[in-house]
Amino acid sequence: MGPVTEHPVPALPAPGAPANAPTAVAPDAGAAPEAAAGGRPRIAHPWRWLLAWVALGILAFIAAATIPVPKVIESPGRTWNVLGTVQSEGQSTDLISVSGAETYHAQGALRMTTVAVSGCPGYPVTALDVIHAWFDSDEVVLDRDQVCPESVTAEQQHKVEQAQMTSSQDAAVTAALMETGLADSMVLTVRGTTQERGDGVFKAGDVIRTITPAGGQTTTLTTYAQLQELMTTIVPGAQVQVVVSRDGRDITLAMTTLAPGRDSGREGSLLGVMLDVRAKSDVNATFSLSDVGGPSAGSMFALGIVDKITPGDLTGGKDIAGTGTISSDGTIGPIGGIAQKMAGASNAGSRYFLAPASNCGDVLGHEPEGMEVYAVSNLHEAVRAVEGIAADDASSLTTCQAVASR
Repeated sequence: MGPVTEHPVPALPAPGAPANAPTAVAPDAGAAPEAAAGGRPRIAHPWRWLLAWVALGILAFIAAATIPVPKVIESPGRTWNVLGTVQSEGQSTDLISVSGAETYHAQGALRMTTVAVSGCPGYPVTALDVIHAWFDSDEVVLDRDQVCPESVTAEQQHKVEQAQMTSSQDAAVTAALMETGLADSMVLTVRGTTQERGDGVFKAGDVIRTITPAGGQTTTLTTYAQLQELMTTIVPGAQVQVVVSRDGRDITLAMTTLAPGRDSGREGSLLGVMLDVRAKSDVNATFSLSDVGGPSAGSMFALGIVDKITPGDLTGGKDIAGTGTISSDGTIGPIGGIAQKMAGASNAGSRYFLAPASNCGDVLGHEPEGMEVYAVSNLHEAVRAVEGIAADDASSLTTCQAVASR
């Protein structure tokens, strides 16, 4: 017998099946498996994956647009002309009303500026808001704890801001009256004492009249600045006698001065009291602005009062904006969000801006196009700056570039 060669044996039709009936063959290695006996092959459809990704994207968008995140967004806020009027209970009233002195009509605008803050309690922001803010050069994103900690409620935040606004307005009145000469002294009234001064020596309502260090001379206090300067010359732990007016009579109090906090940057010592400071004058001013808080409008309030109680037009018809805290002695202090405030002033049409000199580092590089920014450190400088702008003479005014180069 010769050699035998194996060949695949063709499958035969099943008994009783037609000769041309399809025969079953073993599937190739790459063939799609059948879903079940006699079923169709399973085929993966790409559109099912596409729908799944679209659904996930929609869910992510909904979450980004609805779930609050612990961020705060600061953006340009509203501005108000402190020389103008506001609507109050359906009527138009002066934003600043002065009583006890002759007042004069003022043209132009002295515009207080604000920052719109979103993300504090009661005003949540979402991830979508934050992404939008990242692409807006006039907005800034901050961690919420930098502005309004989660432990502070919306009501508590509102009370703090309103107290700051009231204190700012009181200081503005005193500073303006001292600047214009309608007052030449101040009344220093004790509002409360610090925890360190918990000895009950002072009472709320005491008016401080004089201070005498042990072995030193008696100083009669007429201004808050005078008190501050005197306390820098007295060492902590020194014995002093303080004469206060209480219930219509003078009382002498003996006490030991306190040391300032290590990080306060202050020299000398402290009495350990919190004071209400007002000008000794019958002139007063009231403010009709509501739903605005914080201390940063103080400098513009003071300028507005100065313009109203002095003859002539301080602004020369110009639209001048600004910001800055103010103390009763006229010192103008730094604020936050100055880039947003300059942008808001520019949007309102102001071409001139008065910035606290201590904020100049935040001003440089953020000045809106076409806006002239001048640095001021006290109310007297601010008045001179407005007068220079009104006269189109900026030769004596200080820019933030000049402050930064010192």
